[in-house]
Amino acid sequence: MTEAHPYQPRQLTPAQWAWFLAFMGLLARLPFLKVFSAETTDGVLCLTYFSSDFVQTPRFVILPGYPALLWIGQAVGLPGWLWGRAISMTAGLLFLIPLWKLSRRWVPVEMAGVICVIALFSPLLWEWSLRVMPDTLFLMAFWWCLERLTTVYIEKRPAAWWHACLWGALAALTRPEGFLLLPWILVSGVSLSKEAVWKRLAGLALVWAGPLYFIYPKVLTLLFAYQEGMGLTEGTERIRFPFVNFIDHFYAYLSQPLYVFTPLIFWFAVLGMAKMARRSGAEGEAFRKILLQVYILVFLSRLIPATYQDRHMLPFLPLLVLAAGYQLESFFESLERHRGTIRLMFWKNGLLTFCLAWLALFGSVVLMGTNDSFGDIKRSSEFLKNLPSEALIYTDEVPKTQYWSGRKVVLMPYLYQNTQFNPKPGDYVVLHSCYIPRINDVDRHLTEVHDAKLLKEETSMVVPLLTDLMEDPNLQNRTASTAFRFKPQFFRSRVYQILK
Repeated sequence: MTEAHPYQPRQLTPAQWAWFLAFMGLLARLPFLKVFSAETTDGVLCLTYFSSDFVQTPRFVILPGYPALLWIGQAVGLPGWLWGRAISMTAGLLFLIPLWKLSRRWVPVEMAGVICVIALFSPLLWEWSLRVMPDTLFLMAFWWCLERLTTVYIEKRPAAWWHACLWGALAALTRPEGFLLLPWILVSGVSLSKEAVWKRLAGLALVWAGPLYFIYPKVLTLLFAYQEGMGLTEGTERIRFPFVNFIDHFYAYLSQPLYVFTPLIFWFAVLGMAKMARRSGAEGEAFRKILLQVYILVFLSRLIPATYQDRHMLPFLPLLVLAAGYQLESFFESLERHRGTIRLMFWKNGLLTFCLAWLALFGSVVLMGTNDSFGDIKRSSEFLKNLPSEALIYTDEVPKTQYWSGRKVVLMPYLYQNTQFNPKPGDYVVLHSCYIPRINDVDRHLTEVHDAKLLKEETSMVVPLLTDLMEDPNLQNRTASTAFRFKPQFFRSRVYQILK
């Protein structure tokens, strides 16, 4: 007669979790590095940041942190767009390190691993880990700084403060929101200990001199986005009722995470955050005095600008998945108090499987639905490579057309000054419906007045599951676009030759 052995669940070690997360992250990203056929305007501006023909685009504030990394790869001959995606992917994976460290202060090893897996397959992180954009680099630096500041508060470690200072500076060199970390770095450096306080202040000034130097000439451009949201601008972009703009964004940033991060994760996060805010001890105090305060400030800063994109919610991802994991762990602990191992395994495995499966499915559909964003512009621009080298090319969009074609192009004069468009025979015109919605009317004018010949037409279709391109320009970068998430958007790009 054999002796019955009690069931003991096997736990993965932190090292095993690290290898598993690295494997799953690379498996879910490396095969998709080429899934997007083109890049966004911001991505192309990052790729051409240090070029002599860099096109200044108002309303966009691009800092040199991410473009500098792109320049290094391009300097050694790597394809810029592929190198940029590799950087975004790597930063999106390295972000799991501070997430793991902070999670271990709140939950056991197993739940910390689950939190990292949930973040790994979050649609927002998955998508922007595969694009040439600074979002994942900023997320990594921003969250790593917060994790180090938490360590300083709890363990009083000077080395952790220096790390927080460096990570915060990197975040500030990547996106302007990184400057929100500076007050907490300063306060933690002063309150750490009286010994060597002037040394820390001098080091802070030295490290942050770079970010402050690069943000200085862009302050006015940065404030423009806030001026529009507060109704302080003139002309067509003026918002008549700025208070309505605040309310609009307030409800958007409270309701849209329910969709963006999936309902289960969102509601678990709401319950978990309430418990985390009430927790006693050093961890609870650090959460209330650092994480919660910083994110409240980030949230308030997002209410003022008139622009909205789902990717603006990416910095909130680690906070939500950490809170969701804390709530799940509390729920599973409550089940352990009751008898029945089978019941516990059913709830635990079933709930986690459902959450992760839904995230993976949703993220996959997002990638497929938006993989051809700006694809028509890229393909029509590549066609320009076949035109004569001396040809004069006009277009309604310069950065992406110029980057993908490798040709110098001229912005249509009526778009930047009150000048009539009078092309000469032999000139070429490239139009994109993304920027000229009434492209058929312009097509008729070019044909009738200038006897234009259509040389090439490219089309693309986007399903904006996470708000992407919109046919209606009034919906571009606005909260109203969320009402059309499941409506396919169709775009065309045309290349004409002027005959008379």
